[in-house]
Amino acid sequence: MLFNDALFWPGLLWRGPFLRGVLTSFSQIMLQNNRLTGGLFILAVVIYSPMMAVAAILGCGVSQFCTLMLPGRSNGRYDQLGQGLYGFNGALVGLAVSCLWPVSGSTVCMLTMLMVTVIATLIATIIGHCLNRLKYPTYTSPFILSAWLFWLLFSPLHLSDSGIAEVAATAGGSGIETHLFWSALLAIGQVLFLNSSVSGALLLAGLLIASRVAALAVVFAVILSLVISMLLDFPMLQIASGMYSYNAVLVILALHCRGNVRPLTIVCGVLLAVLLTRLLQLFEVLPLTAPFVLSVWALSCLPPKSVTRRSLGNVL
Repeated sequence: MLFNDALFWPGLLWRGPFLRGVLTSFSQIMLQNNRLTGGLFILAVVIYSPMMAVAAILGCGVSQFCTLMLPGRSNGRYDQLGQGLYGFNGALVGLAVSCLWPVSGSTVCMLTMLMVTVIATLIATIIGHCLNRLKYPTYTSPFILSAWLFWLLFSPLHLSDSGIAEVAATAGGSGIETHLFWSALLAIGQVLFLNSSVSGALLLAGLLIASRVAALAVVFAVILSLVISMLLDFPMLQIASGMYSYNAVLVILALHCRGNVRPLTIVCGVLLAVLLTRLLQLFEVLPLTAPFVLSVWALSCLPPKSVTRRSLGNVL
């Protein structure tokens, strides 16, 4: 009997809506609904920084739990929980906090960072609950507003002194022309604040598992955004690190989910994401995923060809 129970519990955990929500929440960061994809995304974060993985999983769990506790949820909330629709903003909050405010090896610093993650996630959850009343796709808006708030309160520095700029500066000075492949992987990794080609490769592998079409679209978006950034003579170090490409990746994935994959729309979406990223940098504002959200909103007036079941149009 004990042996059977030992075999039965792992199955319960895997099928449980809360754990399934954690896995799919990470895949929903790139607008997918696949547990294996989410597992590979978590592995990519763990390889890059175990502390970032802890903060991201904590933010995801807190976001899921708090969202379930908030009033006004439908009867199908457990289905939405299992699809990862309650946790991806919290996961992004954890990734951003651990990236923008990296900690030393001391226990006090780690606990402080985790506490900040919990507080920022709570704020993001409340913001998402309020924005949900607008009945309009909010995507990662709760994460953006929460991260901006904490950045203004605790890091009143110029962009050149922030964690985002440090991430961009570590990419090295090699030319994109000879290292386009590695730059593309770095760009994909930047979606989860991972400045690593290995982690980027794992994210791309996760996308391939969920949708080969989406993975090909992401590769195209990265190449197009790199070309546009070079033609506009943006800073080469930031181009090579993928700072002008990761929002373009999210735009393409959102358009793919909406079925709006017309060539002109794709090009306009990538161009908007690149330009908005640079504009926010010039105004010394952390871009985060704001260019992605603003670009999709700007293109939302264009009618999609078809609507897929995995669209995040009704996300928090």
